[in-house]
Amino acid sequence: MTPELRQKIEDVIARNEQDDDRAVVSELKKLLYENERFAGKDAIPVAELVARNLRRLRTETPQSDVFKTGFQHLDSTLGDLLPGEFVIIGSRPAMGKTTFLVDLSLNISKTVPLLFVTLDFSEKDLANRFIASLAEVPAHLIRHKTMSETQWERINAIEKALAVHQLFVLDSRNTTISTIKAHCEKQIRENGVKVIVLDYLQLVSSNRHWRQRVDEVSSVSRELKNMAQEYNVCIIASSSLNRSAEYRFGTEGKRPQLADLRESGAIEQDADKVILLHRPEYFGIVEDDQGNDLSGIAEFIVAKNRNGATGHVFLPFDTEIPQFKNAVNVKEDFTFSLNRLKELDDEPPFPF
Repeated sequence: MTPELRQKIEDVIARNEQDDDRAVVSELKKLLYENERFAGKDAIPVAELVARNLRRLRTETPQSDVFKTGFQHLDSTLGDLLPGEFVIIGSRPAMGKTTFLVDLSLNISKTVPLLFVTLDFSEKDLANRFIASLAEVPAHLIRHKTMSETQWERINAIEKALAVHQLFVLDSRNTTISTIKAHCEKQIRENGVKVIVLDYLQLVSSNRHWRQRVDEVSSVSRELKNMAQEYNVCIIASSSLNRSAEYRFGTEGKRPQLADLRESGAIEQDADKVILLHRPEYFGIVEDDQGNDLSGIAEFIVAKNRNGATGHVFLPFDTEIPQFKNAVNVKEDFTFSLNRLKELDDEPPFPF
């Protein structure tokens, strides 16, 4: 504690001797928060900053500490996931964001240690999700223990397969960002964790009281971004979206947008990458404007990407397991719906 800060604290206490203790504590918290905000590194000349970076470029080997989602067409658009990045996976409920985080975690943990922090599922329910994805057995059968003999054989075989995964799970329901940070720091130190997956952001509470919920979510978002940079890890967090898309008209209007990120524009600002997950079939949209069949198809909208391209990627989604599949882009290899085939049959023949 600096002498200046100590003097300010003593002044606050002396000035409020006759006030309610809660008022004193509130003012002290504000003082400490303001001090924390403005404490940091001194500014340095840009010439020195550039010189440092040039020295690194000349002496360091190419960065190998990069990660892939494991979904080839998504990776080709998204690019690498990098240490220090804060990535958001946003969607409305029932779009499959937890399923995607499970599948993504299984893919990444084959090569690097990954910590999955769940605030929405119990450890048991999450374990069932991992089992379902690895064994490709519907999760509801696992939950009710009604698997067939063949499905049991596939489930029993995954224990050996899991040995190659460096995957750690933390059930952190009803907790604060500071508690999560402490757990993550421990896993980084003890298990060399390089990727942290958090499901999901709006369930994390802040360490201080905020009058507005949007301010609390903004604070949590900023803390996660700071954690990614401070510990040099990639943090991937799911986020809920507001209902705006559901009330927009037309097929195009149902697609989520960056502005739909729930309760905080700060999430959009803090994130290095934002992927919005959309399942047209859920809204009764079974084919696109070109007649492509959208049944069982999920659309990944790379809406923000500081280090790569933006765009749309389509992947098959098995709702029964549930699980996302690797596949070619639907726009490159699509099937017509039955209605579209009938339309083609009814069209007049070419005039030659």
